[in-house]
Amino acid sequence: MKDKVSKYNIEVEYSNCMLLYNGLTNALLPVSHKEYAIISTFMDYLSEFENKFPDLYASFKRSGFIIDSNFDELAYIKLQNKKRVFAHNNYHITINPTLECNLKCWYCSVDYAGAKHTRERMSDETINALIKHIDDLITTQKASSILLDWFGGEPLMYFDEVIEKVSEQALRISAEHGVKCYQQITTNGTLLNKERILKMNDANFRFFQISMDGSERRHNQIKFYHDKTPTYRTVIENVNMIADLMPNTVVNLRINYDKQTLKSICDIINDLSENSKKRVRFDFQRVWQVPFDKKVGQYLIDVKKEFQQAGFKSDYWAYKPLRFFRCYADNFHHYVINYNGKVFKCSARDYGDNLVIGNLLPSGKIEWNEDILSKYFNKATFENERCETCKMLPLCMGPCIQKCYETRERNEKNVCLYDNVEISLSNYVIEIAKQKNLVL
Repeated sequence: MKDKVSKYNIEVEYSNCMLLYNGLTNALLPVSHKEYAIISTFMDYLSEFENKFPDLYASFKRSGFIIDSNFDELAYIKLQNKKRVFAHNNYHITINPTLECNLKCWYCSVDYAGAKHTRERMSDETINALIKHIDDLITTQKASSILLDWFGGEPLMYFDEVIEKVSEQALRISAEHGVKCYQQITTNGTLLNKERILKMNDANFRFFQISMDGSERRHNQIKFYHDKTPTYRTVIENVNMIADLMPNTVVNLRINYDKQTLKSICDIINDLSENSKKRVRFDFQRVWQVPFDKKVGQYLIDVKKEFQQAGFKSDYWAYKPLRFFRCYADNFHHYVINYNGKVFKCSARDYGDNLVIGNLLPSGKIEWNEDILSKYFNKATFENERCETCKMLPLCMGPCIQKCYETRERNEKNVCLYDNVEISLSNYVIEIAKQKNLVL
């Protein structure tokens, strides 16, 4: 037989139909139960399927439900992954001006991971080395593009001293050599103001990730200044200001949630302006110290529905079709330059010496730790038996590169991303069908 059935076909029952979904191509087709009974039988007899229903058969081939018998889907996934991880010259540099913060959230990744840091900002010497490094990427490494990704700590604590200085020089150098330079920032949103927002617009900031913790009452219980002053109104006003003043920018409101957060989260909708509906999307992320609860998953489905009805977009972090990598940190040209010049792969772990992959030198060069880097990239994140035999592989691509490294170093079993996911694959497929208006 010249054809075979894709191993990434998934069937989901919904109301009065079946949803046929292919995780590799992201194709989705609703069929009645009667049609499904016929189709499912013929999928075991492809020659008869092609002869009896040639048009439908051709459609199934175009959508990836049926493939050429010599097409190796796993090899294809590995190739796409290598292309996205290695086969480009686009640099994504996360920069921590400081690991300090003007707030003190109980679940903070820096404090929770026990990140080793002093309460200081990036020194002028390190700033100069960073600028030289960006110059080297453009002039010597011939970068196709550069994304400066400001992180922390709270990076805006040192907007004037670090961010503005580096931005100004990076944009100048990239413009002189015709290289695209974009910027983005992860912030709690409290230190923004009109002057800074306008400067960031001019400096090519195209993405903000702003963390929130629910409606006004819930948010203010978690995110407050050291003198207990609440922050919700300040953050909302700044989000609306970004939407008004930065027409080319996306604001990702990361909602750090538990069950209590989700109960009142929809109150945020009424506080966002009409312009914000065009610029803002929501990213619901369970607080990682809070255990998984199936009830929370149902809360989340209901909440997302309300936000979508109000005109806001939101994705599921666990399902990333057509991406072919798990996390931006998987990219070979992504790394984190800490305030002290030490270089890391991941920004969500302890900044200890055992995880240092390089050091930024005064010359702007990075002295790489090839030993640890080789361990990070020894295998793709999904190159293990459990992932390679999983039909959800194209949607997942395995644990992130940092988790894979830690698992191998500790000689532990691979962790499955979907062991504690709030939203089942079935619910994900149903929601995609609704978004595409394939079902009601």
